[in-house]
Amino acid sequence: MELRHLRYFSAVAEEMHVTRAAKRLGLAQPALTQQIKALEAELGLQLLRRVGRRIELTEAGVAFWQEAKAILERVRAGTILAQEIARGAAGRLSIGLTETASFAPDVTAVLQRARLWPKVELNLVQGRTADLVTALIERQLDVAFVRSPAPKSELLQWQPLTTEGFVVVMPNKHPLASRRTVKLSALVDEGLVLPSGRRGEMSDEEALRGQLTAAFAGLGHTLNIAQETPEYVIAINLVAAGWGLALVPSVLSGLRRDAVTYRPLHSTPPLRSQIIVIARRHDISPIAAKFLELATKIAGARTVRRANAR
Repeated sequence: MELRHLRYFSAVAEEMHVTRAAKRLGLAQPALTQQIKALEAELGLQLLRRVGRRIELTEAGVAFWQEAKAILERVRAGTILAQEIARGAAGRLSIGLTETASFAPDVTAVLQRARLWPKVELNLVQGRTADLVTALIERQLDVAFVRSPAPKSELLQWQPLTTEGFVVVMPNKHPLASRRTVKLSALVDEGLVLPSGRRGEMSDEEALRGQLTAAFAGLGHTLNIAQETPEYVIAINLVAAGWGLALVPSVLSGLRRDAVTYRPLHSTPPLRSQIIVIARRHDISPIAAKFLELATKIAGARTVRRANAR
């Protein structure tokens, strides 16, 4: 038995007329009659009976028609779903985010737009960059938002989303809080609370550490680390507790304003942090590709807005 047999029988049951059903199906009437008889022979029962000049369904035929309709509807629905998934209009998308990347307005904009896709289920996973990269390679995630540097893996692709500067975090009553901006040279005698990536992990925290070390060396000083923390957010809380000053991406400058003050950092060259979106380079799903296109569109719109604002 094939699906076409179910379609042939269903057409006859709906029309209750073999000739009309054959015309609807684009078949010759004798060919359709032969197909129905073959189906009955395979089932070992009668589906149709002739009553005078018309035909009607047997009791077995009525039951079989109900099941045939359900099967055909499932096939139709499955076909539509498969087609939607193939063009990225439906399915499940797992998105990884680092803690600080999740605060970025452009990341929020991408997630807001993707959330409006009616037949797409979004699953969000927060983690450190190295863990998210591993999850991508192992196909546990589809895309991820992290801070640069980009992972050095031929299995992954990445594209920039947004770039931001750093701000100096200090207690509200600190002498530097009265300034509009803070030069890097003003921090040479300050103890800094800095996040530290895992050993052997190329992370944005380790990249910042390297930039600061080089910048302080250029000023003839060494970096004075008062405390290391796992995350930027914890560094802000430690500043509030008086452990020192911190440098964090500007997107975090809304946290703990009851206890800390944020001032833009002025340095030459400027310290910058880039948020990127990464995905597998090969066998990327259609919905993940659509998500990357959305991220590119939003990043491009931001670039245009900045250019027009100049």
